[in-house]
Amino acid sequence: MDLLSCNKSTEVRVIDTIRKSDIDQWNYRGLELANGLLCVLASHETLDKSAAALNVSIGTMADPKDIPGVAHFVEHMLFMGSEKYPTENEFSKFIESNGGYYNAYTTAAQTNYHFDVNPKVFAEALDIFANFFVSPLFHASSTDREIRAIDSEFRGNLFTDSRRIFQIEKLMVDPEHPYSKFSTGNIESLQTIPQQRGIDIREVLLDFYTNQYSANRMSLVVLSNHSLDELQSLVVKNFKDIVNKQLPMVRYPADPFGEIGCKTVCYIVPIAEDHKMKIRWVIPDFRELYYCSPGPYLSFLIRHRGTGSLFSHLKKLGFASSIQSLGGTHAAPGFNFFTMELNLTREGLERWREVVVLVYQYLAMMRKEGPQKRIFEEQKTMRLLNFQFAAKDSANTFVTDLASTIRDYPLTNCLFGPYALHDFRPDLITQLLEQYIMPTKMQIYLIGKEFSTIATEKERWYGIQYKQEYLSEEFIQKCETCESIDAFHLPSSNDFIPTDFQLHHNQYECAIEPVNKITRPQLPTKIKEDEYCRLFHADDGYYKLPRACMYFDLSNSSVNSDPAHENMNSLYVELVIESLSELTYPAKVTGLFYALSASDHGIEMCIGGYNDKICVLLETIVDCMINLKVDDQRLKILRERRKENLRNFRAAQPHKMAKEEIDYLTAQHQWSNNELLNNIDDIMAHDIEMFMQRLFTSFYVDSLMYGNLTKDQAIRYMTIFQEKFREKRLFRPLSPSLWLKPRHLILPQGSNFAYKTDNDGYQMNAVVFYLQCFQQSLENNALINLFAHIAHEPCYNQLRTKEQLGYIVSSGVYRIRGVRGFQITVQSNKGFEYLNQRIELFLDSMREYIERMSDEEFLKQREGYIVSSLEIPKSMESQADTYWSEILCHQFCFDKIQLQSEFVKRLERKDMLEFYDRYISLRSPYRQKLMVFVQPSPLALASTKSDTSPQSSISEVINHPTEQITNVNVSDSTIVETEASITVTSDKEKELQLPQIQWIENVHVWKSQMACYPLAQPYGDINISTLNR
Repeated sequence: MDLLSCNKSTEVRVIDTIRKSDIDQWNYRGLELANGLLCVLASHETLDKSAAALNVSIGTMADPKDIPGVAHFVEHMLFMGSEKYPTENEFSKFIESNGGYYNAYTTAAQTNYHFDVNPKVFAEALDIFANFFVSPLFHASSTDREIRAIDSEFRGNLFTDSRRIFQIEKLMVDPEHPYSKFSTGNIESLQTIPQQRGIDIREVLLDFYTNQYSANRMSLVVLSNHSLDELQSLVVKNFKDIVNKQLPMVRYPADPFGEIGCKTVCYIVPIAEDHKMKIRWVIPDFRELYYCSPGPYLSFLIRHRGTGSLFSHLKKLGFASSIQSLGGTHAAPGFNFFTMELNLTREGLERWREVVVLVYQYLAMMRKEGPQKRIFEEQKTMRLLNFQFAAKDSANTFVTDLASTIRDYPLTNCLFGPYALHDFRPDLITQLLEQYIMPTKMQIYLIGKEFSTIATEKERWYGIQYKQEYLSEEFIQKCETCESIDAFHLPSSNDFIPTDFQLHHNQYECAIEPVNKITRPQLPTKIKEDEYCRLFHADDGYYKLPRACMYFDLSNSSVNSDPAHENMNSLYVELVIESLSELTYPAKVTGLFYALSASDHGIEMCIGGYNDKICVLLETIVDCMINLKVDDQRLKILRERRKENLRNFRAAQPHKMAKEEIDYLTAQHQWSNNELLNNIDDIMAHDIEMFMQRLFTSFYVDSLMYGNLTKDQAIRYMTIFQEKFREKRLFRPLSPSLWLKPRHLILPQGSNFAYKTDNDGYQMNAVVFYLQCFQQSLENNALINLFAHIAHEPCYNQLRTKEQLGYIVSSGVYRIRGVRGFQITVQSNKGFEYLNQRIELFLDSMREYIERMSDEEFLKQREGYIVSSLEIPKSMESQADTYWSEILCHQFCFDKIQLQSEFVKRLERKDMLEFYDRYISLRSPYRQKLMVFVQPSPLALASTKSDTSPQSSISEVINHPTEQITNVNVSDSTIVETEASITVTSDKEKELQLPQIQWIENVHVWKSQMACYPLAQPYGDINISTLNR
């Protein structure tokens, strides 16, 4: 530890002893500036992205009690300019044109700002970023607009169950505790009510920043290919002038529940069909004892899914389908929550009291057995292994996550802290069990539409239907006095803990090289192909981790021959996953994972993690797939769950629903949700068994094995996979006619189609504006990718920031089934005609935008895209997923990104204009347009009544947070604007004459008139040198 002293204003405490893993090649340095700002520098010369994040240790719990949402409002306004860089969108334009990304978020106790960018311009980006904290402007002209943006964000989440339940959890605590505050804010809390009280909201904003933001509450992380000394110089230069107001670090009251919040049950009516139970207890804030915290030990046992576990027993009784246990939910300095969440069956929800008693019977077993050091040692071993062999996150994720936790640990342990668990403290475990995880200190949340008749209250902000009651003393006593049952026991020793970490690759070296010669991961090669399978392999010499990924795609398109077969495929996969739950959970807790999913042409499987025991997991999964015995009770439960998921599609977020509808409309062949729902009730156990026989009698396997595996191992694992099916006399060659995958419909040139559908869950509209362009090729991809990159920032700035069409505004390339198009998505309370006009007007402006762009700006945009696209995935699993996507689409162009970048390098402004004129311009006779518009259904509109005035005084909001269901005030901001209430353009606005919409009334008839693109063909060998001629 050194002290460098240039002068009093730049005095820096330097820490060069940050603990890192033995294989971590990055360099780290800790700094504490004279103004109290803490910083971690991270450097490696081969990094292809630079990033920075600044975390402020203050959040929504610091909001003024009578004006909720101010901390969130500050987050929105801070990026809107500084004294040195006053232009409102200067930062966003600079970051995105240089291949970067930026964002921010606010939590109960923190606000985090972050970005990544091309390393060549990192110094300039950091200067702009730092000045937001040195001298923010908080433009008065931006105030109303950003309040509307916050309101749009609020409305977008108004019918999201997770947000609604979170708000109810706040309502159930002591109203005097800062955790109880409504955190998001909306137009009512930030504009209407302050105006009624004569409060200038901008002054409140400035006061909050002045009184809560201080350098000694800030934590900074910067990551780049610059040296540590260069980064230190940049940080000191740019951040030394942030004022240290000597504000204390806030510690909040230790008991959010208070006397009134314990021994309660709260019934909540969700938007989606769901059946859940949550149990919460307040526990101490153990962050200072991070190396021996008892929370992880308890969480590990309560959420265990192996034999003898709580979940295993609940599943056998038909009560539950999943379990989670979190020892630090919504933690803040001074207090913490311990939360257990169960996804229940209908029967489990009906018999919830029995479920709660079983929870305490399992806890009684844990008390009886006492804390076990062997279990602690297994956890300790796995944490050390996970630290030693941790995969790198993306640059942005790394800085964002680290900045948010720097102050939770000594600076020397800022990297190791989240993995540290080296002191076994049975006294703390016992204390948590006996003094905090108790019936007298719990809250229960029951979530299901079944409670609509008893939930007679509505929450103030979200209009959530709920009912809170106190639990009977008789029930509390029953939970307190219950004893363990024979079904419960602690897990046995875990045989999946890896012991062999030898790296098999010793030829492909990833030596430290100059930054312009960045070594890239090795490309897969085909090592086996016959009438049964095609196997690709690449051993890892880049990430140098004892990990591997294996993928298998089992193809037989007959699984999609009718809706019943597609349902059977999904149900079969879910039955396998359920059957594997106990067997594979020990593997999961040791870092092995698997994913099994039904596809439109068969079944897809992925296995990954430490390679030492990966083959054992493969054999376990395949054995279960082949030998599955279908249990009638489990099939019934899973059938109901699938029906709920299919029905919940109509309650999904509108913008997500619109994108799904685009996929459905452009697919040559895809069953609708209604068709699937109408063909599921009659599926019985014998149908699944017959389906298994048909599927596994004949299928083809594409496979990728990547990571710390030799070629011989890959072939051996494929042989094991095949032999297990052959032992059952299965696995014959697949008929070529069953190899084909669904194709993409060709929209006619000059088309202007639109499709309208209803959403049952949200009182919001959404539109996806899709311009189909061409079948993908390297050159085509380069064209549309660069155009989308250039259009992204002006699209967001115009439609979201300036016009405030909605909080969710996005644009980009639409990639599906080998076809490329350009899309703009907006979720809004505006109507179809208005949104169509505004999007068309924006696109109409893009030609002039590109034409007027300076040569320097065009080159910067082009280079920014290339830098962004060539960023190497930081984890082996992400790289493997990229390779696997090439196999799934049968393109096998594993270096597609690099090849496309060579085409991008040659693109000029005229190429962009030619692309625009043909595929994007409203005036092009070749344009192929399809819009999907999602609107609230009558059911969604009926869920909120606005027959009383939404205006309320702040005293009513604070003192009466709930109202009876028969007397509900709901903000008018939640109501969707109808077409009659909207003027498409004002007199001063330009208005385009748009072609007549061709509405799709009957999807099946419409599809029958469309031709299809050919299936994407595999790439041949491509020589980059040829491209450069």
